[in-house]
Amino acid sequence: MEFILDIRFEDINYNAIVHFITTLEVDSEDKAELFKNELIEGFKRKGVCVLNGAFHRLDNNPDLRNSQYEYYRFYMSRATATVKIEQFVLENPNQNESLIENLTSKFFNGEKSTAVIGNKYNIPVRVMDKATRNTIEGDFYYSTIEHLIPSK
Repeated sequence: MEFILDIRFEDINYNAIVHFITTLEVDSEDKAELFKNELIEGFKRKGVCVLNGAFHRLDNNPDLRNSQYEYYRFYMSRATATVKIEQFVLENPNQNESLIENLTSKFFNGEKSTAVIGNKYNIPVRVMDKATRNTIEGDFYYSTIEHLIPSK
C-alpha cells in the first residue's frame, strides 16, 4: 500500500513554518496509521506546533496518485532544507518522552532499556520565516526527529 503524508508545522525554535511531505509504502492501513501517528508525536516532542496535515492512500486511486505525485515533484523542486528522521525500535515507547527519557525510565524500572537503531532519512522540506515568509536555506535550518517504533 502506498500513502502520501503532507504536514505543515511551526518550528518554534526557528520561528519558522515548515512544509513536510513524504511518501511511504507499508503492508497495511494500520501500519500506515501507526507510522503517521508516531511521526507526528516525534514532531510534537521537538516542540513544534502541527498546523495541519493530510494523509492519503494512493495505490487505490490512479487519478489521486497521479495528481499527488505531480504535487510531490513540484514540492521537491522547491525544498530548501531537510529534516532528519531517525528511527529507533524499543519495547512500548512512551511517545510523550524522548528516546533517552524512555531508556532511562525503563532502566530505573528494571525493564529492558535498549533500542535498536533503525533507518535514517533526510526528508526535503520547505522552510519559511514565520514573520517574513522568506525561505530559510538548509545552512540555517537543522532538525532531527526521533521516530520511536514499538517492537513486536
